[in-house]
Amino acid sequence: MARTTHAGRPEARQSPRADFLIAERPGYLLHKAGLVLVEDAEKALAGVGMRIRYFFVLAALAGGPELSQQDLSRLLNLDPTTVVTVIDEMERNEHVERRRNPADRRRYNLILTDSGREALATADRVASEVETEFFGALEDGEREALRGMLGRLLEGRWPASVCTD
Repeated sequence: MARTTHAGRPEARQSPRADFLIAERPGYLLHKAGLVLVEDAEKALAGVGMRIRYFFVLAALAGGPELSQQDLSRLLNLDPTTVVTVIDEMERNEHVERRRNPADRRRYNLILTDSGREALATADRVASEVETEFFGALEDGEREALRGMLGRLLEGRWPASVCTD
């Protein structure tokens, strides 16, 4: 239903401000939506004692191939020193183990522990609730279409392209 002005005329859709043209750019809107979603998730995850980057690392380690700290840095676009800090914390929390890579003794593979999988399950429930709320304005088909479009935009760029040996 279209909104109307006090004079009864339909209200025109426009940027938040006429001079804020960046709000018409799909790339900026996508960036801003991502920032808002991450901010919401960060607040919610704090309720279970976790930061978003910790959750991202847990989720990445729960997937297919064994990853190294370097892989995680590229995959999640995190500074290598940040990854070391997060992995050190995860190791203290017994959520991850570092194991020498048998093919390359200089590298460590990161292995999620049972405790790490439990922490991931808790955090994943929280993240799912945040996403449900955030995407609530979209119908199921729209949400799936958005996911498909984002997948096509990232095809060949992420994630496989950053996790090669």
